[in-house]
Amino acid sequence: MLPDFERKLLRILYNFSLKYRRIPDMRDIQRLTGRHHPEEIEKGLFRLEEEKYIVWEDRKDVGTIRILEGWDRTQPGVPRDSSEGGNTEYWTKY
Repeated sequence: MLPDFERKLLRILYNFSLKYRRIPDMRDIQRLTGRHHPEEIEKGLFRLEEEKYIVWEDRKDVGTIRILEGWDRTQPGVPRDSSEGGNTEYWTKY
Protein backbone atom coordinates (compact mmCIF):
# COMPACT_ATOMS: atom_id res chain seq x y z
CA MET A 1 0.00 0.00 0.00
CA LEU A 2 1.29 3.43 -0.91
CA PRO A 3 1.77 6.13 1.72
CA ASP A 4 -0.80 8.93 1.64
CA PHE A 5 1.35 11.46 -0.20
CA GLU A 6 2.42 9.05 -2.94
CA ARG A 7 -1.17 7.87 -3.42
CA LYS A 8 -2.33 11.50 -3.66
CA LEU A 9 0.46 12.28 -6.12
CA LEU A 10 -0.46 9.29 -8.30
CA ARG A 11 -4.14 10.28 -8.36
CA ILE A 12 -3.22 13.87 -9.26
CA LEU A 13 -1.01 12.71 -12.13
CA TYR A 14 -3.67 10.31 -13.39
CA ASN A 15 -6.66 12.64 -13.13
CA PHE A 16 -4.79 15.66 -14.50
CA SER A 17 -3.57 13.64 -17.48
CA LEU A 18 -7.11 12.47 -18.22
CA LYS A 19 -8.59 15.95 -18.02
CA TYR A 20 -5.87 17.96 -19.77
CA ARG A 21 -4.21 15.20 -21.83
CA ARG A 22 -0.78 16.02 -20.47
CA ILE A 23 1.26 15.46 -17.33
CA PRO A 24 1.19 18.46 -14.96
CA ASP A 25 4.31 20.58 -14.66
CA MET A 26 6.06 21.06 -11.32
CA ARG A 27 4.14 24.26 -10.57
CA ASP A 28 0.81 22.46 -11.06
CA ILE A 29 1.94 19.55 -8.90
CA GLN A 30 3.02 21.94 -6.14
CA ARG A 31 -0.32 23.73 -6.26
CA LEU A 32 -2.41 20.56 -6.32
CA THR A 33 -0.49 18.70 -3.60
CA GLY A 34 -0.01 21.69 -1.33
CA ARG A 35 3.71 20.88 -1.10
CA HIS A 36 5.96 23.74 -2.07
CA HIS A 37 9.36 22.05 -1.99
CA PRO A 38 10.22 20.27 -5.25
CA GLU A 39 12.49 17.88 -3.32
CA GLU A 40 9.48 16.42 -1.47
CA ILE A 41 7.60 15.93 -4.72
CA GLU A 42 10.60 14.38 -6.46
CA LYS A 43 11.02 11.97 -3.54
CA GLY A 44 7.38 10.91 -3.97
CA LEU A 45 7.86 10.50 -7.72
CA PHE A 46 10.97 8.37 -7.15
CA ARG A 47 8.93 6.14 -4.83
CA LEU A 48 6.18 5.78 -7.46
CA GLU A 49 8.83 4.84 -10.01
CA GLU A 50 10.40 2.28 -7.66
CA GLU A 51 6.98 0.70 -7.14
CA LYS A 52 6.42 0.62 -10.94
CA TYR A 53 3.43 2.97 -10.99
CA ILE A 54 5.17 5.43 -13.32
CA VAL A 55 8.17 5.62 -15.65
CA TRP A 56 10.20 8.81 -15.45
CA GLU A 57 12.94 8.88 -18.07
CA ASP A 58 14.17 12.49 -18.00
CA ARG A 59 14.55 13.42 -14.32
CA LYS A 60 14.75 17.15 -15.11
CA ASP A 61 11.33 17.28 -16.79
CA VAL A 62 8.21 15.95 -15.07
CA GLY A 63 6.43 16.18 -18.41
CA THR A 64 8.22 12.99 -19.48
CA ILE A 65 6.46 10.88 -16.82
CA ARG A 66 4.38 8.01 -18.17
CA ILE A 67 1.73 6.47 -15.94
CA LEU A 68 1.76 2.68 -15.90
CA GLU A 69 -0.94 2.19 -13.29
CA GLY A 70 -3.26 4.93 -12.03
CA TRP A 71 -4.56 3.25 -8.87
CA ASP A 72 -3.01 1.91 -5.70
CA ARG A 73 -2.80 -1.85 -6.24
CA THR A 74 -3.91 -2.73 -2.72
CA GLN A 75 -6.80 -0.28 -2.52
CA PRO A 76 -10.09 -2.16 -2.00
CA GLY A 77 -12.95 -1.60 -4.41
CA VAL A 78 -10.78 -0.61 -7.35
CA PRO A 79 -11.56 -2.36 -10.62
CA ARG A 80 -8.89 -4.87 -11.55
CA ASP A 81 -7.82 -6.54 -14.74
CA SER A 82 -10.50 -8.86 -16.13
CA SER A 83 -7.98 -11.71 -16.19
CA GLU A 84 -8.37 -11.97 -12.40
CA GLY A 85 -11.80 -13.54 -12.71
CA GLY A 86 -14.02 -10.65 -13.59
CA ASN A 87 -17.72 -11.11 -14.29
CA THR A 88 -17.57 -12.91 -17.63
CA GLU A 89 -20.00 -15.57 -16.45
CA TYR A 90 -22.77 -12.99 -16.31
CA TRP A 91 -22.27 -12.13 -19.97
CA THR A 92 -21.74 -15.67 -21.26
CA LYS A 93 -24.39 -17.65 -19.34
CA TYR A 94 -27.43 -15.37 -19.67
